[in-house]
Amino acid sequence: MNKLGALVISTIASAAPIAAHASPVTWSFYETAITSCQEPLNCVLPPQPFVLMTMTLPGPTSAGTADWGGSSPPSVPVYTGDSFALSLPFDVIRGPVVLTPAFAGNPGGLDCLQSPLGSHALCDFDISWSETAGVLTAISISVEGPTDFVGGLTINVIFGPFGLTGGPVGSDGIIGGCGDTQCTVSGFWQSDLTAVPEPISAVLLITGLLGTCLASRARPNT
Repeated sequence: MNKLGALVISTIASAAPIAAHASPVTWSFYETAITSCQEPLNCVLPPQPFVLMTMTLPGPTSAGTADWGGSSPPSVPVYTGDSFALSLPFDVIRGPVVLTPAFAGNPGGLDCLQSPLGSHALCDFDISWSETAGVLTAISISVEGPTDFVGGLTINVIFGPFGLTGGPVGSDGIIGGCGDTQCTVSGFWQSDLTAVPEPISAVLLITGLLGTCLASRARPNT
């Protein structure tokens, strides 16, 4: 019975949610559907599972904002709250655009359409988020590049921001399975904190272990 007790304790320890997590937390948006498309023939849902973009935060509880009106007229990005790293799928050939508070504007203060960064330049953005104890309670993303965008912007009032369950995207190339068009995608955000068994799974496992042990002890010797 002592061996069973040790096994049960070990199971509980391995299945319990992470109570303290001081390391960065990465949230991935899994795109599961394209709910509308301006050019239906140009929209094909990518093979599943598909991660559209990621947002890395400093820990399981975090909040902040990032706002920039662009280079025309010239403005300075404003960041409040925690740091972040937003990886955007703006260039499928050169790799994603990663936005952090280190961004102070395009090189030389150039407009995004004139920047030597090309598709890796940014035109403007408006981002906010709130995360509590490993739960993403709110997120709003609006970022525009020279040829791609995620979420709505002040100059495109027909679009809303990209939120907890998805939102608008568009590209002159392809983004989220939408090629040379604008569409709306849906899905969910998942963090790297959830790669452990749920508590109910541990309970079921422990119940099974106890049942197996009791049955073994009750079985007559032959």
